[in-house]
Amino acid sequence: MGAVVHDMVPELSRPTVLLNRFPLFAPVSFVFEEALRRAGACHIAAGNLSWDVPFSRVLDFIKRLKVTALSSLPLEPILLRELARVEGLDMRRDLGSLEVIFAGGALLPPALRRVIEADWGARVVEIYGSNETLLLGVGCPAGRTHLCEELLEIEILDPRTHQPVAPGVPGVLTTTSLVHEVFPLVRYFTGDVVRVSPDPCACGRPGQTAECLGRFDDVIERDGISLTAYDLLDAAYEFAAALETRVFFIVVQRRRLRLLIEVTHPNRAKGSAAERVLRERVPLPVDIVYLRENDVMDRSALFRGPKIYKPSLISDWRGAGRKTITIMEALLEWPRFDARTVRHIVRRQIRNGLRRRRFLREDPS
Repeated sequence: MGAVVHDMVPELSRPTVLLNRFPLFAPVSFVFEEALRRAGACHIAAGNLSWDVPFSRVLDFIKRLKVTALSSLPLEPILLRELARVEGLDMRRDLGSLEVIFAGGALLPPALRRVIEADWGARVVEIYGSNETLLLGVGCPAGRTHLCEELLEIEILDPRTHQPVAPGVPGVLTTTSLVHEVFPLVRYFTGDVVRVSPDPCACGRPGQTAECLGRFDDVIERDGISLTAYDLLDAAYEFAAALETRVFFIVVQRRRLRLLIEVTHPNRAKGSAAERVLRERVPLPVDIVYLRENDVMDRSALFRGPKIYKPSLISDWRGAGRKTITIMEALLEWPRFDARTVRHIVRRQIRNGLRRRRFLREDPS
C-alpha cells in the first residue's frame, strides 16, 4: 500500500516534510509512514485527536517547519484556512510551502477539491479507504481516484439485490482481499456508494477510477428522488464559492433541507444567480439561511481542545441522533453540566479570583 501511494504521487519524489493529521491508530498513518520511508522523507506525527497539536499549532508547524505535505480529513484545510484568517496569516507568504494535501476519511466532491487547491495553492490527492479494508484508492495527477486493483478484487453491487450493476451506475463497493494476510476479507460489503468509470484516465494509469458518493445509509430519499451526500456537498461548495465563503452547514429534515451559510453581505446574496444554480442542482426543497461570521463556525473554538469528532457538514434530523446546527457542534463535544455542577464551578472561579487578588495584594511588586 505504501508503494502504491509513493508511486502515484510525484510530489514524493522531491524533498518532503509531511504533517500527518490522521490519528496514529488509523491504518492510513502506517501507509504514509511506509510511503515516506520509501521516499526518504520526514514524517511529523500530529494526529488531530492529540491535545498537544491543536489547530493553531498545525499552522505554526506549517509556517516554521516549511511543511510541504499535509494529510487530513477533507474539511481540515477549510478549518485551517479560517483560523489563518483569524491569526492574520497570509496563505501564500506564511503557509505557501505546501505542495500536496492528502485528503481522506470523508467525502471529497469536486467543488471542495477546487476550493482547497485555490486556497492553499497545493494539489489535492484523495486517499480512499477504511479501517477494515485499508487502502482502496489513490488520487492521480489527473484528479481521478484509481481503485487499488492490485490489492483487492472489486465488485460494485446493487445495495438491495446485491447483484452487479452496469458500468457507470452507482452501487455499493464490495471487496475481497488479495494481499491482506492478517485480516483477510471475502466479499466485504463496505456500505460505500461509488460510481466506477472504466474509461481510460489521462494520467495513463490502467484500471478503474471511482467517485465515492457517501454511505448507502446516508442517501436522502423523498418522493422518488435520491440525493447522495456527495452531490449535495458539491452543490453547496459551489454555491459557497460563488459567494466567496467556505463556511456552511446543512440540516436534513423530513420536508426540506436547510442550508446555513456565513456571508459578509446577506442582503446582496439573497436572490442571486448562485441561489438559482443551487436550486437547479438540488432536486429537493432548500431553505437558505444567511448568517454572520462565527454563527456557523466559532473560530475561537479552534484554539481549544475538547473531544473531537470526524468533521461533518450535514446533520440528519430525521432520526434520534444529535441534532447539531453548526460545524462546531458537529466537530466538538463539550461536557454537559447540571445546575448543581454549574453553581459549583462558578463559586470555585469566584473563590479562585478572590484568592488571586489577595495573593497579589499581600505581595506587592
